[in-house]
Amino acid sequence: MKIGQQLSIVVYACTALTFITLLITVELFYKQNQIQSRLDSIMAVHSQIDSLRGRLWLYRQYPSAQTRQDVNQSTHALRAQLDSDELALPPQSAQSIRLAANSIDRLLSVTAGQLSVAPSVDEGRLMLFSRFNVLLQAMSETAFSVRQQVMYQSGQQQKKLLVVHGGVLVVLALLVTIFVTRLRRRLTRRLKVLHSTITQIKQGDLTTELTLTDKDELTELADHVDEMKRALSHTMVDKKQLSEEVARQTQQLREQQHQLKFLAERDELTGLFNRRAFESHVEVAVMRANRAQTNAALLFIDLNDFKQVNDTYGHGVGDELLKVVGHRLKQCVRRSDLVGRLGGDEFIVWLDLLANKSALNEVITRIQDEMHAPIQVADTFLSLTISIGVSCFPTDGLELQQMMNQADAAMYYAKNHPEARCCLYSNLPTDQIK
Repeated sequence: MKIGQQLSIVVYACTALTFITLLITVELFYKQNQIQSRLDSIMAVHSQIDSLRGRLWLYRQYPSAQTRQDVNQSTHALRAQLDSDELALPPQSAQSIRLAANSIDRLLSVTAGQLSVAPSVDEGRLMLFSRFNVLLQAMSETAFSVRQQVMYQSGQQQKKLLVVHGGVLVVLALLVTIFVTRLRRRLTRRLKVLHSTITQIKQGDLTTELTLTDKDELTELADHVDEMKRALSHTMVDKKQLSEEVARQTQQLREQQHQLKFLAERDELTGLFNRRAFESHVEVAVMRANRAQTNAALLFIDLNDFKQVNDTYGHGVGDELLKVVGHRLKQCVRRSDLVGRLGGDEFIVWLDLLANKSALNEVITRIQDEMHAPIQVADTFLSLTISIGVSCFPTDGLELQQMMNQADAAMYYAKNHPEARCCLYSNLPTDQIK
């Protein structure tokens, strides 16, 4: 049976208990009202009998037509009370009281003339009122007996109701308690098994199968847990494999990051710094040289007649030529120096930590010699000439952009004067110095 159905049974049983308790309460209340109504009627009869006793006492003390009439009215009121509540007293008891009241009326009518003529006390008068007292006592005893009988029957009836209904309630409560206790034990046991299995999954054990015999919601949940374990066993790896995989992917990310950084800073063709990366590194070098009060130089290098190479041999040969130029430039300078390609056939070099002008001239001469050496591209040997413009730090300028403009101007002067090959900004004619 499903857990939901069992819980529904518990709810229905509790509802039945509540309903039965309500019925018992209503029935007890109804019975109590009935008994109270009968007792009230009996007490009313008692009151009428007491009233009759009082009227007879007045009649005895003051015999007259008025007091006799009062006694008659009392007997009539007693009979009327008996007639109005026929169910309050048993028929036999009510009839006995009526007969006694009728006897009182007959005695009054028989002795009315005698008491009015001879009101003095005599033996006949005493016997008459003794007869009245006997009748009144009989009526009172009958009413009291009925009252006692009603109270006894009420007590017995209430005991019976309490025993029967209480027994039903106890039996139902015991059945509900037993059912709920068994359901609680069953759920607790199955939940412990489920909790233990989930704990094993948390600890990495995916081999244990979760088996529940009964077919209910927890069994369906256990089947889902087993399916999840089987799925996890196919997808999960152990700690060592996971560590190796994390290390491998981390290394790949580092390599990709390094490659992205290289591509972002390097010229795609030559592998040299591009303009943005070159300017960024030279800005740092300028601040370092300014702080250390050292000498440096910025070289603008342009390949002469490079367009003719492209037109004659094709752009493929031109690209290979640019690669060779970039490689030779890097070999001509130190590791602390910077080499970049501005674009096209223009290259730029930052020479750091120059001791004097002779050191600068040595690097320029080395670059010129390397560039003028024949260059083999595929089966073609090419001769190359270059023009170099130089701006010195700090004599020519203190800022990168200023020095770049100066070196560019010097390079164009050298390009327009082939015999110069290289020109320092400080050596430009006065009219070309900005």
